[in-house]
Amino acid sequence: MKPARPRRSFTRATITALAGALAFAITGCGSPDNTAPTTDSIVIPHARGETTLNSTPQRIVTLGNQWLDTALALDTVPVGYLDNVAIAAKGKPPWQPDKLASSTSLDSIANISEQVAALEPDLILVDPFIADQKTYDDLSRVAPTVPGLTRDSVGKWQDQVTTLGKILGKQDSAAAVIASVDGKIAGIVAANPGLKGKTFASTWFGSPAQVMVLTDPADGSSRVFAELGMSIPKNLTEQPSSGGRLALSTERLNEVTADLLLAGYSPGYEEKYRQLPGYADLPAVKNNAVVFLTTLDITAVNQPTPLSVPYILDKLNPALVAIAE
Repeated sequence: MKPARPRRSFTRATITALAGALAFAITGCGSPDNTAPTTDSIVIPHARGETTLNSTPQRIVTLGNQWLDTALALDTVPVGYLDNVAIAAKGKPPWQPDKLASSTSLDSIANISEQVAALEPDLILVDPFIADQKTYDDLSRVAPTVPGLTRDSVGKWQDQVTTLGKILGKQDSAAAVIASVDGKIAGIVAANPGLKGKTFASTWFGSPAQVMVLTDPADGSSRVFAELGMSIPKNLTEQPSSGGRLALSTERLNEVTADLLLAGYSPGYEEKYRQLPGYADLPAVKNNAVVFLTTLDITAVNQPTPLSVPYILDKLNPALVAIAE
């Protein structure tokens, strides 16, 4: 019986907006894992219920950068993929290895379910911001589907690595991936004890009249900073916001009093950011702790993955050292 092929598509503009505001093949060959592949049924609980897998999947489709990076980190190449980060930035993320030549890049404008069904996958992985109930139901008619593991809009990358490791019988590799990234974070903390108690502000300047500022400490983009011992300033977290982000008029930029400033910007807006009223007087500017981030960079912050976290930490490290002294 042919799988149902319901209609569902995502516009390129929608994916670009999501990436900016926060800002699917063959299992790849890699280092042998000491864990045996799955032979019994596995039940994966997730935000939309649970999914049962009766064998180790061989043809995986990933929809969204978080699951894509998770698969690549476990040396697994999907048969097809939709990379919202690459679409938004109009280029391959620099943290991704060159392993996707044999994989099909899906068209974000064309019908997604039909493209996925044509690849005949035995597992579909879908990032939270894509996996609403209708999309999940549509894709589940094509193949077993695992969406976000929780209701959070941004998945916890460690949980995704652990879950996919279990699905693929690569538990040892999954543990090693997590240990490697956690080790990098621990190394920064050890080398910079002065980071403890410091504050950060993650911002996005995408229109002439306002700067979007992260205000939710529980947001997925805040987790790495919390592990570094940092937090969002109280004067920002206490303000009412929508979706954990505050639309701050440019005249109120002086309220961004954080020690570290992540200055995300739309193309052509970097110099305009520097010219905003009050910018020169910000604590982060005076302490040489401003890091300008492109659309691609800011997604590495807003959608952390086992591949993007090390990348963004390297980019932030000089500023982290500066504020820790």
